[in-house]
Amino acid sequence: MNGHHFKYVLIGGGLASSSAAQAIREADHEGSILLAAQEIVRPYHRPPLSKEFLRRQKPREEIFTQESQWFEKNHVELRTGCRAARLDVARNAVTLADGQVISYEKLLLATGASAKPLEIPGSDLPNLYYLRSLEDSTRLQTAADKARHEGRPHAEGRGRIAIIGAGFLGTELAASFVQMGLSVDLLCGSEAPWGNIVGDAAGKFLVRYLEARGVRVRPNVRPLRFEGDGRVQRVVLPDGQNLECDFAIAAVGAVAHRELLRGTPIAAEKAILTDEFCRTNVANVYAAGDCAAIFDPLFGKHRMIPHWDNANVTGALAGRNMAGANEPYKAANNFFSDIFDLTINGWGEARFVDRRLIRGAANGAAPSAGFAEIGIASDGRVAQTVSFGMSNQEKELADLVERRANVAGLEEQLKDPSAPIADK
Repeated sequence: MNGHHFKYVLIGGGLASSSAAQAIREADHEGSILLAAQEIVRPYHRPPLSKEFLRRQKPREEIFTQESQWFEKNHVELRTGCRAARLDVARNAVTLADGQVISYEKLLLATGASAKPLEIPGSDLPNLYYLRSLEDSTRLQTAADKARHEGRPHAEGRGRIAIIGAGFLGTELAASFVQMGLSVDLLCGSEAPWGNIVGDAAGKFLVRYLEARGVRVRPNVRPLRFEGDGRVQRVVLPDGQNLECDFAIAAVGAVAHRELLRGTPIAAEKAILTDEFCRTNVANVYAAGDCAAIFDPLFGKHRMIPHWDNANVTGALAGRNMAGANEPYKAANNFFSDIFDLTINGWGEARFVDRRLIRGAANGAAPSAGFAEIGIASDGRVAQTVSFGMSNQEKELADLVERRANVAGLEEQLKDPSAPIADK
């Protein structure tokens, strides 16, 4: 075997590749592994980038998926700053950007995603930021520091920012920057944050919760353009109002990386399509994480699931199957978010929800006892559950999705937080 051949080649430097490498090594102690990461650092966890790391509450060394010596100790060749430029599935070969050709027996595509660009006039100006990488988060720290010292004044100090997009990332960023002493306008394209994830009652709760802690939520507002003297200094709204800011952040979604598929027969739509074993339609080629849409037997559909848990679960599953296992995907996918002192956990798929009910009380601006939203499909089966600070019932809420429990006729009982869930 020469230096350009590996039994396993993992393309992508995120959590999915890292989890795959660990799973492979646990099952195959000898097979050679190459992990090619385009970023110049080893794989790391992304959730802290909008939270603890951004706020400097978690040091850089604690966000990595593995300790610095793990790859060497486990005989995994880690190449950082290494971009895959071309894939030849007929020859089982990957050409790197430096021209080197690497042959493989099994290949994992875990190329992740990039931030979706905001395409409005002025979006090419400096001081419009995106957050996807460790480097992005570090840049935001610097921008926040400058705004706090030199920025526009507000009631609590200096520094005004505008965040465009009120999904997971936008709301987490809004909370973090308020905690860092900045004034935040959160532009929400729908009636409430998380508009494509939760229903009306939970959305209204999020508005109250965020505003009670200092975030100005602007519902049903999309920016018209950015203006400024050589950089973003204001956001112009459709009604003509100007939001003055020291910088702006666009958090309007992500786009799966599929560039490596050009010229190959690998099936893809918005993401790379895999079966429930993380296999693509091409032999010996697997995909996992944010770049993949796995077939989920629980819902009978291909699903893009751009969350930490999915990258971890599908990366490990792909690794085990590349090493000889034959395990199907059978998880009830989990997503989570931390906003100020509120932990939110969810399971399942919002697109299948026909109607929603609230377990507990979602009124007020603080979930003193917590509440849950339960999304029910048109056939009466649970499609999604979301816990807002209801940690004592999370296992049961997840189980409703895992079983796709039929709750027809039991909806009133489900609303009562004192009634058990397990027998539904």
